[in-house]
Amino acid sequence: MIDGLQHAQRLATLLSGAIKGAGLYPPGHPASLQPFREMEALMLMLQRNGGDLRLAVVDGVLSVGEHLFFAPPAPLQELINRLEEKGIAGLILKPGVLAPDLTVLARLMAEGSDEAGDLARGLKEAGVKLIEVMEENSLSHTYNEAVSAVRDIFEEIGKGRIPNSRRMLTVVSSLASAAIKEPAALLGLALIKDYDNYTFQHSVNVGVLSMALSASMGHGEVEVEECGLAGFLHDIGKTRVDKDILNKPGKLSSDEFVEMRKHPEFGAAIVREMEGVSDRVAEAVLGHHIRYDRAGYPDWAREKEFGTTSKIVAVADFYDATTTLRSYQRPMLPDQAMKEIRKAVGGSLDGAIVERFMELTGKYPTGSLVRLDSNEIAVVFSPSSQPCGAAVVKVVMDPHGSLLADPELRSLITSGDNIVDLVDPLVKGIDVAQYF
Repeated sequence: MIDGLQHAQRLATLLSGAIKGAGLYPPGHPASLQPFREMEALMLMLQRNGGDLRLAVVDGVLSVGEHLFFAPPAPLQELINRLEEKGIAGLILKPGVLAPDLTVLARLMAEGSDEAGDLARGLKEAGVKLIEVMEENSLSHTYNEAVSAVRDIFEEIGKGRIPNSRRMLTVVSSLASAAIKEPAALLGLALIKDYDNYTFQHSVNVGVLSMALSASMGHGEVEVEECGLAGFLHDIGKTRVDKDILNKPGKLSSDEFVEMRKHPEFGAAIVREMEGVSDRVAEAVLGHHIRYDRAGYPDWAREKEFGTTSKIVAVADFYDATTTLRSYQRPMLPDQAMKEIRKAVGGSLDGAIVERFMELTGKYPTGSLVRLDSNEIAVVFSPSSQPCGAAVVKVVMDPHGSLLADPELRSLITSGDNIVDLVDPLVKGIDVAQYF
């Protein structure tokens, strides 16, 4: 682990120096190529197990892969400053990046433009395909766009119109691309819970979780997008269910339940009329309550063949619904929700998909409030299968129970801290979503 940390620091130091020294030598000069060749070699070592290498800045902390630098030396601080000035949340370095690609990156980073988009365009124009730019807050912005797009669709249907799906298709494409790059990156978005906008945010959260799960299963971009669309639209049929039934706080009567059970059919019919949305999405909307054991609804569709998408949406729907505060339901803690999901395997949920979801979220899913062995309280940022319980947390409360004015991002893998238990956010009065 120490070697990995040293390699990560050396890579960041070389990149910082290359940006600072860009233009000192003419292109192709041997002295200018040497640091880039070393960076190429370091990346090979850091990517030994395959996969992308992410160089990112979160709350002023630089991470290179799984290594975090909380007290960075001067060259790393200069790199942090440069990234923040340009509005760059991070860089994704894919396997196969070569010295000439890194040379282009350093030259563009040294230029005067302060826009992350300009860097992305410059890399594309130079033919550099294996380095991607993450813009600051782009995911959060896209999430909010998605909520707004879903709200518009619900409102259009409520007025008896066929909604324009163009805006929703755009945000789904953007989120799907992010999910394919790093599925776990989307999990924090699903923690956003605005109870006044429950219907819209639940739909988007189910879409976000579905995309993360689909991407983690190795699906291609089209499949991931279709999972997102099916999640966004899975409850669209409720726009044709009586509002008194939808908003009833207590248990539904048998007649009311019969009416509520029609929403997948209503939803599939609506989706089939939406331009640019495939029939596979409509089928997934129809089948998201059919259950794995085929005891669900609609009754007439129980013998129908449904693909993986409806099963993915069913798991995402279950998880988001159980972890959300409702008028008739206290939200479950993530570990309680996972226990309920396990119980549902073979009944309402597909065991293979549940297993993959649990691998994605880890023992302590993103957004879990946890107690460390130091008695500090923290929010899980990146789950992990390591014994410590998580890769990265944000410490929000000191050992004496006082909230920190400046929460501390911490790598448990390098700090030596361990998670000892889950904490109920309602008991502590902590809204975990505010830390994302």
